[in-house]
Amino acid sequence: MFSKILFPTDFSEYAAKTLDCIAGFPGVREVVLLHVVKETRSPRGGGEIGKALFHDGRITLREEKHHLESLGENIRVQTVVKVASDIAGAIVQAAEENGVSLVVIGARGSSLVEGILLGSVSKAVVRRSRTSVLIMRHKITQGLDGKTYEMFCPMILSRVLCPVDFSSYSDDAIARLHATPGVGEAILLCVVSRGETKEEIEDNQRRAREKIEIIRKQFAAQGIRARAIVRLGNPAFEITKVAEEEDVSVIWMSSVGRGWFAELLIGSTAGAVAVNSRRPVIIVRSKDT
Repeated sequence: MFSKILFPTDFSEYAAKTLDCIAGFPGVREVVLLHVVKETRSPRGGGEIGKALFHDGRITLREEKHHLESLGENIRVQTVVKVASDIAGAIVQAAEENGVSLVVIGARGSSLVEGILLGSVSKAVVRRSRTSVLIMRHKITQGLDGKTYEMFCPMILSRVLCPVDFSSYSDDAIARLHATPGVGEAILLCVVSRGETKEEIEDNQRRAREKIEIIRKQFAAQGIRARAIVRLGNPAFEITKVAEEEDVSVIWMSSVGRGWFAELLIGSTAGAVAVNSRRPVIIVRSKDT
């Protein structure tokens, strides 16, 4: 899952903190550092690229490359610079061109809520990427000397919240979590959101507990600590709520599913969690999505 990572950087303080996280990801062997230069237009009407920005970006990108290599002895790092008017499109294209297994993006904003809201570029990448996406967030506090970033990494897999809906897409996300080294604890969550009568709701909860217990035992058989939780309510709300209650290090969820996840659009369950969660979120893309 983390063997080859694409990390788009804009050289901001937030991006620098995320870069420090990448070296600590389990199983990472190769990192593609990408910087997208915003295409500019000449006042005279002709197409024109900001050459100075292009040159400065390459210099800063090399500095980040050397920094990342100093953090991980066995990590191969390559740099890519693209010029585009569509920054999100350039990121998605770079992910496909380089055959990465994961795109790591930061949740950017302009204030303390930047750890909650998703920036427009990050949101577009989440919608359009065919590759799995990790939305990296940091706990942000405002001190007397300015902002302080408290990282969720390098122990990003120490306590993983994995929402399940028993669909084939959910099963694929669970299988990938099984295969990812370094998982400390898996918290399996099923949110029951359907039922016309009290009896039907209780029956749905009972069946959910039975199914999720089977998954929990599969994790336990692999030596991974696992707990199962069944909740009743709105899936997106309950997922973000449980993530805070359990102080998880990351939410690991499929982009599509049988009922809750639908397709990955902002407003669906996966999209709502990606936008509103205070925790890092991994959106797992199945091959057939």
